[in-house]
Amino acid sequence: MVVVRVLGGNGSGPDLAVQIAGRNPGSTEPPVLLVHGMGGDHTTWRRLSGALTAAGREVIAVDLRGHGRSGRAQRYRLNDFRDDLAAVLDSLDLDRVDVVGHSLGAHSALRLAMAQPDRVRRLLVEEPPPMPRDAADLAEAITPTSTLAERVRGLAMLAADPRPFLRFDRSMPEVVGVQFEQADPHWWDGLQAVLAPTLVISGGDRSFLPPRHLRSLSEALPRGEFATIDAGHSVHRDRPREFLAAATAYLTAP
Repeated sequence: MVVVRVLGGNGSGPDLAVQIAGRNPGSTEPPVLLVHGMGGDHTTWRRLSGALTAAGREVIAVDLRGHGRSGRAQRYRLNDFRDDLAAVLDSLDLDRVDVVGHSLGAHSALRLAMAQPDRVRRLLVEEPPPMPRDAADLAEAITPTSTLAERVRGLAMLAADPRPFLRFDRSMPEVVGVQFEQADPHWWDGLQAVLAPTLVISGGDRSFLPPRHLRSLSEALPRGEFATIDAGHSVHRDRPREFLAAATAYLTAP
């Protein structure tokens, strides 16, 4: 494994830390870009990264701005996270990748696939928070948050490894949360630009994101599929076997 640093945000953003594993020059498969959720870092993907590299895939796991070993930023707009992902691909001279994202990382991956659809071959988004469509969505208050159970499980992870939390810019949640409190029907229209087959994984009724909203998201995508793994918001963390099976099967499908 090797950690490299690239310049984010088209030259205007912070330095981004990227961990690359399983380089395989002879492979005809594109690399897999892994994008964590808010408050995490690339280490959340250890199981998936190990399984993919064992299968001969190159894996690129990024620390988003304000997370892990990446730099903190003056702003945290949703499109900034998208632009950072594009900057990683530019810096590594990658024309096309498969992408797996969780929560904020999944939302950022969707924005990347909307803006640069030719660069994403296949997409898996775990619990991606959608933008509110209208006043009804706003009234339902589906802004990214966490349940008590999620916080308890998060504390267990914190005790096991406090480094992601300690490195995290804790000014970010409020800044990002406010953006999810604005109705944006155009975001839903933009999903039509996503060319990649996309699997949307819901954590079921234990998640703060109602499954029906994520099913609607999958139906709005031209090549969307929907699956439920009853785990809450962090499916890959709390139901790792089921998530790993679903992710590896999807990423290796013909």
